[in-house]
Amino acid sequence: MGKNKSFINFSKFSWLPWLAFILLITFLVYWPVLQNDFLKTWDDDRYILENPHIQKLNPTTIGKMFTIYYDGHYHPLTLFSLAIDYQIGSLSPQTYHTSNLILHLINTLLVFWFIFLLFKKKNTVIPLVSALLFGICTMHVETVAWASERKNLLYAFFFFVSIIAYLYYIEKNKKWLYVLSILLFLFSILSKVMAISLFVTFVLVDFYYDRKLLSRKVIVEKIPFFILAVLFGIVAIFAQTSSWGEDLSQTHYSFFERILFAGFAFIMYLVKLIIPFKLSGFYPYPEMMQGLIIFRNVLFVLLSLFIVFVGFYLRKKSKVLFFGILFFASNIFLLLKLFEVPAGDYIMADRYGYIPSIGLFLIMAYGLENLFRKNTSIKRIGQGLLILYTIFIALQTFNRVSVWKDDVSFYSDIISKYPKAEVAYTNRGAIRKESRELQGALADFNKAIQLGKKDFKAYSNRGAVYTDLGEYQMALNDYQKAISLKPNHPQVLADYGYAQLNTGDIKGAISTFDKTIRIKNYNPEVYNNRGTAKFKMGDLRGAIRDYEAASTQNPDYLNAHYNRGLARINLGEYQKAISDFLLTLKIEPGYAEAYSNMGVAWAQLGDMQKAFESYDKAIQIRPGYFEAWLNRGVDKYYSGDFEGALADINRSIQLNPNLAPAYYFRALIKINSDRNMACNDLDKAISLGFQAAIQLKENNCK
Repeated sequence: MGKNKSFINFSKFSWLPWLAFILLITFLVYWPVLQNDFLKTWDDDRYILENPHIQKLNPTTIGKMFTIYYDGHYHPLTLFSLAIDYQIGSLSPQTYHTSNLILHLINTLLVFWFIFLLFKKKNTVIPLVSALLFGICTMHVETVAWASERKNLLYAFFFFVSIIAYLYYIEKNKKWLYVLSILLFLFSILSKVMAISLFVTFVLVDFYYDRKLLSRKVIVEKIPFFILAVLFGIVAIFAQTSSWGEDLSQTHYSFFERILFAGFAFIMYLVKLIIPFKLSGFYPYPEMMQGLIIFRNVLFVLLSLFIVFVGFYLRKKSKVLFFGILFFASNIFLLLKLFEVPAGDYIMADRYGYIPSIGLFLIMAYGLENLFRKNTSIKRIGQGLLILYTIFIALQTFNRVSVWKDDVSFYSDIISKYPKAEVAYTNRGAIRKESRELQGALADFNKAIQLGKKDFKAYSNRGAVYTDLGEYQMALNDYQKAISLKPNHPQVLADYGYAQLNTGDIKGAISTFDKTIRIKNYNPEVYNNRGTAKFKMGDLRGAIRDYEAASTQNPDYLNAHYNRGLARINLGEYQKAISDFLLTLKIEPGYAEAYSNMGVAWAQLGDMQKAFESYDKAIQIRPGYFEAWLNRGVDKYYSGDFEGALADINRSIQLNPNLAPAYYFRALIKINSDRNMACNDLDKAISLGFQAAIQLKENNCK
């Protein structure tokens, strides 16, 4: 490469401070990620928040990680990594984001070391500039700021360490370094199967070092890598089909169309890595393939082929350009959706450029280094370009990190770039519903449905919003539409059954719940809701069996214990009811309803002291709980404490003026002392539907 005459005087200063400076800049531009939340509707729910495989870390759970496909992938080391974070910080998002940032900083360091070794430690400018561009790259925000993308960071870590070990093996010819490289290659694959592209990178390294590619030694060396690549490529296909079925993509395109998409994505990855414009967490396929879009994509295919051809053409004239172009092309190839692998209804993803970007940054660094070798004026132009570009990209990256702060900001950014991205409206609506922003959620689901993508989730989620708003008939209509699009989805059926239950279609609700349970037996919420439906039909024993099934499947399911207690009160099994309410209170000590109904059970058993203690506790927890005031007032009446009963019943009426039994019992208290008031109370009770008041009025209010 010749004598280094760059503006960084390495004869005077070590490269170490410059590398430390690069890591510091990288840390600063990504620092806001430590304040980010999880993306609860964009994989973080499945990988972290609701992932049972990361909650315990012991030999049994670790062994299971290596024997399961999870979320359409086989990546046990990724699960292991997330499990470590779970042990450290449970579900604190800062723990996972901190780990991601640390891994990215390490990867930036490894990029420097990889390229430093590639140049046989004779050039430091190109490795440093490459590491700088890699570290602050705006397109890498998705990989670093998205907690679920631990797999990308982890496989990159082992990818880099494996190739570094291989470079040392070539230099020192030590067998253990070769074995180490194979082992690290395996670790990379066990983090994310896309690491199989490393096999091609080893071949590129051999060519770069003028090793005889067809020699017996080089061919034999590659056999273990090739076997691992093929084996885990097959495993990846089985993982996806086992989790998602044979249909790996929501949208089917012809092979010709996929070629056009691949060409488009290839060029866009290159362009967006250099100039981060219109970056998005989701890139939808074009709505139609015709006219100018086809012409543009054909040009991109030809340009992609030309770039690769130039790389091959330069294999003797400029090995750096050859290596950079082929490194990018070989590591992005499997991610171009040419074969619909990986699955997903998107044309490209920022995270896919993480490792391939090194090839591009190597070329950019090589070009800048050549400028630094020119005369003073050109060298200063090169220096200025690097400084300005670094500032520009650093600011872009710093600002983009905030886009990944939470679900709403994430989906709002996608919508601003792609207003017809239905999935963004659907998922933003879901998170708004969870945050009780029901009108905002409704607007998002309306927009998603308006776009006409026929996504069952939009209808199902809008139905859930209507349920929360109490508009059950509207909810039923949406659930019926969702079921027509996805007939056997257990959650949609469960929600539909709940809406039927609330519209009074008890038999229909039970039938829907039956179907849901046949599809998915582990469904404590459905068992609980079916129990409630049976309760309303008077099948108290059937209700109790369902509540027991729900509590068996989920021992911490509060409603199952509480509802079983209510059913047992109605059956006169007061002691068992008390046991259920105590179980409820063990789970939620501040559950006022459990105390109030436990008071009813104690009163029926004749233990008025415990009954009043229970009512007192319920009122202490929730002073506005009118049923507890009424229950205590009624039992005071039957205990002969008419003054105390009147005070409690008056308070219950203040809290709920439409509480029919309260007027009835106040009339009982007043019937002998203030007949007019008592008769007025009976009229009120009758108007509110309390039938027992009719006979009392006929006997006393003539």
